[in-house]
Amino acid sequence: MSENGINKITVKNYEDLRNLIHGKDIRINHDIREDFIFRGLSNVKYELIPSSLRKNNLNQLKINELIESDYKFKVAISEKEVKNNNLIFDSNHRDADKNIVILFNKYGKPTIDINSKLEAPENKLQKEREYYVLMKFLYYADKCGLKINADENARNLLHTDLPVAFEGYIDQQSMIEVMSLAQHYGLPTRALDWSYDYKVSLYFAVKDTLLNKKSNDGVLWALNYKLIENREFDDIDYRINLQIYRPEYNTNPNLNAQKGLFTYLNEYIGDYDKPLDKIISSELSKTIEERPKDENFFGKLITVPINLTSEDIIFYKFIIPKEIKPQILKELYLDGYSEEYLFPGYDGVTQSVINRIKLNNLLNETEALKKNILLNVYWDIDKVNKKLYEFVECDFDCEIDKIFIYQDNKVLGYFIGNEIIKDSSENLWIKFGEHSGLSKSEFKHSTSSAVRINDLHLFDYPIKLHNFELDNDFCYIEKYDENLNFLLNFS
Repeated sequence: MSENGINKITVKNYEDLRNLIHGKDIRINHDIREDFIFRGLSNVKYELIPSSLRKNNLNQLKINELIESDYKFKVAISEKEVKNNNLIFDSNHRDADKNIVILFNKYGKPTIDINSKLEAPENKLQKEREYYVLMKFLYYADKCGLKINADENARNLLHTDLPVAFEGYIDQQSMIEVMSLAQHYGLPTRALDWSYDYKVSLYFAVKDTLLNKKSNDGVLWALNYKLIENREFDDIDYRINLQIYRPEYNTNPNLNAQKGLFTYLNEYIGDYDKPLDKIISSELSKTIEERPKDENFFGKLITVPINLTSEDIIFYKFIIPKEIKPQILKELYLDGYSEEYLFPGYDGVTQSVINRIKLNNLLNETEALKKNILLNVYWDIDKVNKKLYEFVECDFDCEIDKIFIYQDNKVLGYFIGNEIIKDSSENLWIKFGEHSGLSKSEFKHSTSSAVRINDLHLFDYPIKLHNFELDNDFCYIEKYDENLNFLLNFS
């Protein structure tokens, strides 16, 4: 584990990832689908930062591009700070805490003196930016007859040109309802999209391979939401800042198909503009006394429950090599995770027609590089299921898809054999010897390579090969035409 609360794993193929998530791998010994939600990103360099906090190439917040240059935001500043910066102010314009309300532009400069050194507190101004964009979304959606659940206060703001301090004026539930819709349709909000279904998120992590053959490694994040949701404590000194929200599925067919939900930070304090995994990992490394404090709250505002420690797995971070993205997308399509299901409607069907041709062409290009092996083995097949590795003499010179098990002129089954470890017998013994079923002396004289067993399939009835002889320890099936090619139909 490289960071507190985060377990990072690079997967080998679709079967490897599925086995990990289903708890059929020693690296994760329990099925995580019940307790975790998932988020897929097409580039491993992309971070868990909500769209409202992302910046452009000039290091400017992208959300500012949706705000007029002359719009004025109301933000409260202490009277002392206002006077220290020689700003003219109206002493009657104060908030509930007696702070002075000042008008700022979207960049945080006071509109009465943009050359002043005074800047609006970024966390307060950011919330006002987000509320303003949400109100614009509500205005235009409501104007054209689209239903959005918003309270009376929010609706009263639809026809005002006066600057408004949105925070505290709009009901929190209204803000969440508007935010969930705006987020799903592409406007920047503080929310991060997740799915209960890992295959939905996996689709979003690999679909870019259709647009860019030189795509980057992707990532599938898994967040243990059961450790966070519905947590209440007898000690009223703490509040949980990370919120989980599931909108009504009946109003949004896409969200329903994608089993979507959101996480967001209720308050912006501390390192709120950092990636969520970094925020949580950093918090787990601190004592409760060292964690951020909300200036509007007498106690502590903590991201995750106080009972969690650096020993708890909050995140799994599954790295998906770019080379395996096409094959994963193929498997997802076969499982029904394609555009016509994820995006119900004619647009989804159209995209599915187009993308299936792209994927087929891509697979024809990439799968030609892989080969399938018929491997002559002397294993006790009954014991193979209990072992992680088998140790054989092999000298494969290409990437392998399937390895078929050949013994006594019969094919007994196959496994996914994409991981071949070649090393000295001494190093192999140190790393893997306990799995070999041999003594150290027997092991060192019997092998120079290890084959990882992934997703083993043993045939109920072994296939007898007629008029066939295997000259060496293995052969490439593709070279034997009709004599062996029928084996490739097993999947």
